[in-house]
Amino acid sequence: MAKEQKSTLIRFLRRVAKTKLVSQTISELEKLASTLNISEQEIIMLYLDLKNTKNKDQFAATPYQNRVLLLPQCLRSSECKAELGEYGYECKGCGKCGIRDVKREAESIGYRVFILPGGSMVERVFKRFKPKACLGVACLKELVMGICLSERFNIIPFTIPLLRDGCVNTNVDWLMLRKALYLNSSISNVR
Repeated sequence: MAKEQKSTLIRFLRRVAKTKLVSQTISELEKLASTLNISEQEIIMLYLDLKNTKNKDQFAATPYQNRVLLLPQCLRSSECKAELGEYGYECKGCGKCGIRDVKREAESIGYRVFILPGGSMVERVFKRFKPKACLGVACLKELVMGICLSERFNIIPFTIPLLRDGCVNTNVDWLMLRKALYLNSSISNVR
């Protein structure tokens, strides 16, 4: 497939991702993208966009007090002094990374915030705190696994992918994250 055709298809699929679609359509689009040699990363991003579109209204209708924000430990500064507790890292508020400010902001409106060392701790958080919705920040594959786990626990997932992944010195679009934090029934301007 020519680069121009592939680019046109990706733009089309991104527009489709902004609409309300049923789960079967998501699956069919994944198959189509795969057959047309679209990269795994592009397929996963499309999947995440579709899931966010599908879940957005329910997520927005969930009160902040019934939501959790899950942040990956890789967003922490390399100089971070946070200690690992039962439900993730406990931020010391040093300000050397963006976690302190977004954590304070999220908690001020009712979220429970967790800084997790890995996806395996998500289930522990879900079992203990029983949220109704989850705003998750992670690398692409962790987000897909998180969506599956959220749905298994009947929790509405909404995701924000890392801009740069890896296990150290990652980054996220902090503005997009803040917009997602405040999603409610009257505000629906993210994705």
